Amino acid sequence: MEPHTHCQICSKPVPLDEKFCSEKCREEYNEFIEKRKKKTYIFYVLLAGLLILIFLQLSGIW
Repeated sequence: MEPHTHCQICSKPVPLDEKFCSEKCREEYNEFIEKRKKKTYIFYVLLAGLLILIFLQLSGIW
């Protein structure tokens, strides 16, 4: 068996210099990454908002 790695989406064997077995898997991976970035951004915005509310509550401003 020749050296290989596996597709990051479907786990099919691919050559060592590739990460995906097809363009479909590459697009699916890119969509996953974009969704994860969006969720991370939303999480940090909500966290910042919560911290601001806690600060305002503790300082007696609100």
